[in-house]
Parts: sequence; structure tokens; C-alpha cells
Amino acid sequence: MANALAGQRAAFTKAFMSYSRTDDEATRRVEAEKMARIILRAPALGFSREAIVQDKSIPGDVEERLRGASPVAAPEDDAEADPDVQVAELNSMVDTRELREIGEGPEAIYAYGYACAPDRLKIGRTDNDVVARVAGQITTSTPDKPALRLVIRTRNCRALEKAIHAVLQYRMRAVTGGGAEWFLTNPDEIIAIHMSVEGEGRGIGQAATPPP
Repeated sequence: MANALAGQRAAFTKAFMSYSRTDDEATRRVEAEKMARIILRAPALGFSREAIVQDKSIPGDVEERLRGASPVAAPEDDAEADPDVQVAELNSMVDTRELREIGEGPEAIYAYGYACAPDRLKIGRTDNDVVARVAGQITTSTPDKPALRLVIRTRNCRALEKAIHAVLQYRMRAVTGGGAEWFLTNPDEIIAIHMSVEGEGRGIGQAATPPP
């Protein structure tokens, strides 16, 4: 069962995604109002704005709706506030059928791609929910449903992401014109790089154990 924070994050991410992937002004107004409402009622549910929004950039017309607005009371019976409904709907927007998860830690490296381009993956990082992070990147240019292929849990996602990117760039695997995080690779290669970087008996972000 999903908790209330996960539900509100999922609701905000869905609205953000819908807003970002359309040019229809009516739809954008609806989704902007929805995002503003979710942020305004966060205090009533015991959450901060930052906890709901996470690492997303709030659109300008959402910020306009927030200026001078009063907090909104949490509804007692509203599908928008049902965490299980919100999380399930968000998860349905990302294909996780071939997902592999390894490692331990509160942060994550993720790799996702698309069925239309099975030879390339986007490798990113997050210290928040991975599915929400991937779903939040769906825009009008997204070719189809993103397929989340790999999640590596870690204690230092920034260092691990930098190391994986560097190795793939050295191997000439960067996708030209595809942005800094797209590579011609696969989950097995990424895992092998991770294991090599991590080192035998030592985790990313952990201090080295001095010899006896």
C-alpha cells in the first residue's frame, strides 16, 4: 500500500508530465491548476512543497497560481488524494517488465530506453523515486512508453553516474546529438562497469577500510 507522500508525488508528476507533453492550452491550464492545488494542500497533509515537487522545475504559470494563494484543505474523499490510485497510474506510464535492480542505498542510478531504439539507454541519477523521475522526462518528443531497464541502488549516485558516463564516453558509446546521458549500451555492460568501479568488497561512497 502506497503512503500519502508517494501518492502526492505521483499525482504531481502525472500532472507535470501531461502539462509538458502537450501544446494544447486548455489542457495545460487544467494541469497547471492541478499542480498548484497539489502544492497548496501539501501542508495540510504534512508535506513541504519540496517533498512533493522533488527535482522538477515548476512551470511559470503554476508559480503564478501559487503567488498569494492560500493553503488548500486536504479532501476527505478524492481520487486525486488516493495514494494507491496515483502510484498505480504513474507506474503504468513506465514499462518495468524487464527491470533489473541491484545494489543498496538511498540513491539510484537508472537506465531506460525505448522499444524503437533498443540499442541505446539514457543513464541518469536520482535520490528520489526512480519511476517518477523517468515519467517526469516524458515530453511531446517522447517516441513511446519509456522502458526502465536497470536501477542500481547506491549511497553516492553522483559519483557513480559520473564514473559510468566516463567509461562509456571513453569507449566511444555516447550517442551523438542525443544529449549527455544517452549511450549505446545495455544493462549488462552498465552492471559490469558498476562492479569494476565499486571494487572488490567496497561500495561506492563508503570509506576504505584500513588494513589491519
